Amino acid sequence: MNPKQASSANRLRLSLGTWRSLVRRIDPSRSRLTWRTRALYWLDGAMQSMLHCIQNKSYSEALAAAIPAAPIFVLGFWRSGTTLLHELLCCDSRFGFPSTYACLNPAHFLLSERWMPAHQQQQARRPMDAMYFSWSSPQEDEFALLGLGAPSAYQALLVPSLTKDVGPLLDLQQRPMKDQHAWCATFDYFLKLLTIQQGKPLVLKSPTHGYRMRTLQKKFPEARYVLIERNPYEIFASNLKLWRTLTGLYGLEHCSEGELEEFILAAYILYEKAVSEGVHCSRPGSIARVRYEDLIVNPIEEISRLYLELKLGDFATVRPAFEAYLVKTSGHQRNRLRLSRAQKIHIDAVWGELIEQKGYRWSGHFIELNDEEPVPTG
Repeated sequence: MNPKQASSANRLRLSLGTWRSLVRRIDPSRSRLTWRTRALYWLDGAMQSMLHCIQNKSYSEALAAAIPAAPIFVLGFWRSGTTLLHELLCCDSRFGFPSTYACLNPAHFLLSERWMPAHQQQQARRPMDAMYFSWSSPQEDEFALLGLGAPSAYQALLVPSLTKDVGPLLDLQQRPMKDQHAWCATFDYFLKLLTIQQGKPLVLKSPTHGYRMRTLQKKFPEARYVLIERNPYEIFASNLKLWRTLTGLYGLEHCSEGELEEFILAAYILYEKAVSEGVHCSRPGSIARVRYEDLIVNPIEEISRLYLELKLGDFATVRPAFEAYLVKTSGHQRNRLRLSRAQKIHIDAVWGELIEQKGYRWSGHFIELNDEEPVPTG
């Protein structure tokens, strides 16, 4: 994507304070920021901040009284199957979830989501994997936290050079205390908004929450966690597509393929370390695991097992909703992925021990290996 394309409508909805903070972090030598994009972010930021104030005043009493129930967290590295698992769990009407509209419009969704035109509920395909989604689909709350100004890993979608310092970007505990307090306050605020809107225990999914597992355990002692994992070779190839796509859409700096590769390799190691610590400190019965490969082959059996292990309620009463979802999505085809031999060698050097511990190995079913430069097909 060239700079002219970058100045189009591919913008995330940020508060004015969030935009001011981010624009100062852009590396001038890598900048793709045009005057038009700058002006549009300023104008939209001012509008978002104004609507945020209106929403707060309109729901001030409800916000003061709202007490969110302990959530269910879906944890997994990017592209490990968290979206599929999240959407499956959200088939149970006893649980609530943040919609795409709420996550991309956190400053005013309580005021505006109910008035959303019916035609905007039409489904579209995600650019990284062709899965269908709509404004009402379950979504990552990380986008809402970014928009509201919390310290967020998704700042790197706009300023990709932040991926060079992977620790502070992803691990909240490596940030200053003021940032940790700001994140907690923003997260609490967004959960209160969702509780006002839905009044249900929430199912939350953001790959970034894996890095905060210890923080979440301290905040929500009764929370439950579903951990999903997938073949790391597929994880790497699919993440290259994801980060290439999103930094291309939203990035305000130039970003090389090599930088994305190094970020993904380091981020996965850090993620595994954070989750391992969280599992070690977890209370009995609060964690269940599932593999993506098992979930797509036997989804009903796997979800039923998760319900039993986490004591989520009677699965039989909600099974028809799960079956209906699976019928609706039965035509989805997994993408074929492609890696170069050099990339596989690099993965083996950095992730080899983890891959062996997890019991995975190279599979040619969904990944093509060649000696040429990788083509963005995954």
